[in-house]
Amino acid sequence: MQSPVDGIVDRLAALAPSMPEAQRTIAELVLTDPGAVARLTILDLADRCGVSTGSITRLCRALGLNGYAELRLALASDSGRTRAEPWSVSIGADVAETDDIHRIAEVVSAAISQGAVETVAGLDLEAADQAAGMLATARRVWVFGAGGSSTIASELQQRLYHIGVPVWTSTDTHVALSGAALLGPKDVVVGISHSGRTKEVVDMMTEAVSHGAATIAICNDATSPLASRADLLLLTSVRQTGFRTESLASRHGQLAVVDVLFIAVAQRTFEQAGETMAAAHQAVQPYKNQER
Repeated sequence: MQSPVDGIVDRLAALAPSMPEAQRTIAELVLTDPGAVARLTILDLADRCGVSTGSITRLCRALGLNGYAELRLALASDSGRTRAEPWSVSIGADVAETDDIHRIAEVVSAAISQGAVETVAGLDLEAADQAAGMLATARRVWVFGAGGSSTIASELQQRLYHIGVPVWTSTDTHVALSGAALLGPKDVVVGISHSGRTKEVVDMMTEAVSHGAATIAICNDATSPLASRADLLLLTSVRQTGFRTESLASRHGQLAVVDVLFIAVAQRTFEQAGETMAAAHQAVQPYKNQER
């Protein structure tokens, strides 16, 4: 019979989506770095997650453990197994160590297609249309994402800027929070987070809300804190894949939403977009035509 401490990380990942919010917050931190959490006291973990020690105890019981001490032992054990089995844990079962490049390409293609196609099929197009209208008429726009989502935030910022929308982004949380503090009712914030629970993004959205800015969230969980702070929610539809993380499919799901938003905004600012794109094209043309 399997011990309650065996495979604790995998069991936690499977149970996390259905857990209450406080327990999901703990689970996210644990799953990010199980080995580091194994070295924390229960008070340290509660402080980092902003939850009570009781929430941690309830999480342990949900996992079939007697308490936090047993969870720490289980995480330490699982972390050792992770280091011993880097391929299966980091990459997953979809691609084996001996698979050729054709199999790799097949798996990557399937993950990208699933993330993008299912997101567009499930996207609330009315909300996307309203979001495009907000972005097209905003006095100022701030776009923010942390970690992997920061690349999607930069992509949206560059596209909107290219068609004349006054839009900013930053990978520095302090800069982003300062920008949010200067916003008002005529401004818009777009927060991007796959889980919808990334603290930096949620905090920036909260700051913007407190100053009356309109808010748009791009995330994968309608029950997340980020979603609850958004005037308009644009959900991606990315399911857990064989990859250890969902980063590959999640980014393409987010990019699909960005594509829809960008084109819809460009339609609303057609004349302005045409002028700014032509000016930008002319400015860089000499560099494209240089002889090598």
